[in-house]
Amino acid sequence: MMGQLPQHKGQQYDDVVATVDFALSTHPNPKKARKQNIKKAIKALTPMKRPLWFFGYKRNKGHQCVVDGTSCMQADYGDLFDQYHRDPYTLQVAPFRPWTGVLPGKGRQLGGTYCPQHMMLYHNLMEWLEQEESEADPNFFSRMAKKGIAFVPIKRGEKVPEHPMIVKYTPVFIEMQKDGIPMYHYRNPITGENDITMVVFDNRVLQATAPTGNKLSTMDMAKYHEVVEQMGRQ
Repeated sequence: MMGQLPQHKGQQYDDVVATVDFALSTHPNPKKARKQNIKKAIKALTPMKRPLWFFGYKRNKGHQCVVDGTSCMQADYGDLFDQYHRDPYTLQVAPFRPWTGVLPGKGRQLGGTYCPQHMMLYHNLMEWLEQEESEADPNFFSRMAKKGIAFVPIKRGEKVPEHPMIVKYTPVFIEMQKDGIPMYHYRNPITGENDITMVVFDNRVLQATAPTGNKLSTMDMAKYHEVVEQMGRQ
């Protein structure tokens, strides 16, 4: 489609990147400005629907942005990748799936995702909503008191600093966990503490696993082929 435009004829392109023109509210009241930003962001992040004579949503393939339809396989998400495209517990790649109603739990989840630009807008939306929620219930403690609930502040015991070698190699273990490299922990049966950690480098597994990064194309090969199969079916 881009190649058909007069200004792009005769030029060779192999990809396209969408830009999101989102103007923040200039309302002098910060609370009202935030509400306007939330309303505009939800509208801007609403997935594109098919024409009236079709059902469903237009951009619903695993590699597509549900808003603008651009391919996200080679898009660089930067710091947003680990936050939105990775399971927080296993650290394995799990592409973000938007909701038809934009807000988490509203509507149903689609097969597509958000491009980095719309993902950044979604990230801002979540922060605005969190601020709204924190300010929406100023009488929380008094209401809890009426129910007989009291919150007592406590101070945990001072945490014993970890050994410098453990601090040094912790980031390495996190990266190995992201890559799906098997790690086995052997706990002390008496204290319950982790005594031994073994890392297994299986060359067969490593050859079949794509490296980690900030792009959907760097997901492990099983998930990559799963997306490709989904693209073929749709």
